[in-house]
Amino acid sequence: MARGGPERYAERVTRAPALLFAVLSVALLVPPRTVRAEPEGPTQAAQSRPKVKLDRLSFPAELNGAKEYEGHLRSTLKREARRADWGAGSGSKISYRFFVEQLDLREEAGVLHVTCTALGRLPKGKSAKSHIAFGGDPHDRKKVVEHVLDIVARGVLTRLAELERARRTP
Repeated sequence: MARGGPERYAERVTRAPALLFAVLSVALLVPPRTVRAEPEGPTQAAQSRPKVKLDRLSFPAELNGAKEYEGHLRSTLKREARRADWGAGSGSKISYRFFVEQLDLREEAGVLHVTCTALGRLPKGKSAKSHIAFGGDPHDRKKVVEHVLDIVARGVLTRLAELERARRTP
């Protein structure tokens, strides 16, 4: 038999609504907290970003659909450059160069293999390199290649931003 028998069970069942009522009444007595709306427009962090410029982009032209991939890469680089913490204020200007050294596509056993190597350079010789080999569905060729380019661009720009931050901090 359960602990305390049927009498104990009946006592617990009748006590549950009273407990629920007590909790709800306390919740209603507590005044609601006011939440401040976020200011509209650019935040302080967004105002203090440096102007980051892609100085040169080198992309292998022999690839089928190279112009389309190059356009996607340009937009990805622009987005990632905005997101990166360069360690500089709004008056600063940073330029970088981006080279896609290798972009090979091969289909083997029903899998599209994409191999990509990219290099980014800052002035004064600082550079960052990224290499990735990735596989995907050959029917989604464009999507797989763009995903690889996104990964490589993010990696190189994150490292370039880290190098620039280190250069700027005393």
